[in-house]
Amino acid sequence: MKLSRLLLAGGIAMPLLYFGTVAVAGLFYPGYDNIARAPSELGAAGAPYPQIFNLGMVATSVAALAGAAGLVVGLRQLGSGVFLSVLTGASLALLGVSTAMSGLFPLPDPPHYGFGLTAAGLLTPLFGALALRPRGGAVRWVLLLAFVAGVALLAINLGAGGLVSASNTGLWLRALALACFPAIGLLCWEAKRLVERRSGEPS
Repeated sequence: MKLSRLLLAGGIAMPLLYFGTVAVAGLFYPGYDNIARAPSELGAAGAPYPQIFNLGMVATSVAALAGAAGLVVGLRQLGSGVFLSVLTGASLALLGVSTAMSGLFPLPDPPHYGFGLTAAGLLTPLFGALALRPRGGAVRWVLLLAFVAGVALLAINLGAGGLVSASNTGLWLRALALACFPAIGLLCWEAKRLVERRSGEPS
């Protein structure tokens, strides 16, 4: 039980590490436009201090991978089926791998994009909501809403509606991350809370 709680704490920290990294790296990039420019540009070869973003992405990846393992173990402890527990953890693990690649292979290196594995993280709230049944309460509905919002924002980022332009690319990419990452942190928090309640361990 204690191991799963520790691993899930990593998943809770994952969105904090990501957004904290982007915020701090942006402070050290004079003239950087959060609305127009993609977060990945903070770690590109021409950035003033690319190591801030790149090391932060690796740290975010470690937290995501810990959370992925914690979800598999924690959801099984809560009685969720093997299939949904593994799917939930695996989708987050793929996101973690992609995040690591974004830090280890800065732009313009092609592997930076992680072969599109980032999109797997959009499925984590959906699988997690299904795995939490019949537990989770309102959290499950928040996770499902995050999944729908994430899919819609992914479609927009891929060109649906013609809403994305050179002047607002950064805005839409950040909106996509905002729909996905906090929901993953919420899922890990809820799983941790339920595991603690089941075991009678203090938070």
